[in-house]
Amino acid sequence: MILYYIDESGTGLKDTRSPYFVLSAIAIPAENNQALNQAIIDLKSDMVSWARPEDFEIKGRDLRRGNKAFKSLDWKQRSRIFLDIATLLSDFPCHIIAVQVDTRDLPEYISTDTELYRIAFWRLLDAIEADLVARNRSGMTLMDARSNLHSSIQDKRTIQAYQEWLHSRGHSHLVDVPWFGFSAFYAGLQMADFTAYLVDFVANETTPDRRRSAPLLEAFQRISEKTTLFRIP
Repeated sequence: MILYYIDESGTGLKDTRSPYFVLSAIAIPAENNQALNQAIIDLKSDMVSWARPEDFEIKGRDLRRGNKAFKSLDWKQRSRIFLDIATLLSDFPCHIIAVQVDTRDLPEYISTDTELYRIAFWRLLDAIEADLVARNRSGMTLMDARSNLHSSIQDKRTIQAYQEWLHSRGHSHLVDVPWFGFSAFYAGLQMADFTAYLVDFVANETTPDRRRSAPLLEAFQRISEKTTLFRIP
């Protein structure tokens, strides 16, 4: 069984801050999943000494900006964390599959964020299915819950997109519809966020401040050999 933890980065169609939307999946053999959990726990224990590892999440945006649990860390400390996480992933038995959508070049009928998410998700599912066929393994997708306790609309849309994709194929090595969880509870989801953020950052990188950008570009280079990137269009 291969576990595919999935998260997103970037912006929607109407957000002019970035032209890119990214979905990233980190593929982990189930027999190695607990080892990843322990490695992330150990790493988080070194990051923030005053908190338990389960008290905070590794999120690429927060880490770069020095928000939330990382507020007390200076840029040198935070950039070191980026490199430590990337090194961990480069050494770990995992694979990263990412889909990057350039929203500036989409056809006119892709006019809503729901449609944008669907085409990215379908492309990612195609790549996951090809990965499972090559491995001759079954798999599960685990995604960050986008809904709250009072509404399941966004997660329902994801399930519907999956079911439409499955209907078009007729068969899949994925054993069920996507499972949802809160990223604070799953190291795999935090790593999916981290990888999605790095892919998105590299695509958008225009800052002349090399001191700020160089560690993130180096972090991406450390995982690049394990990353398969698909671009739309």
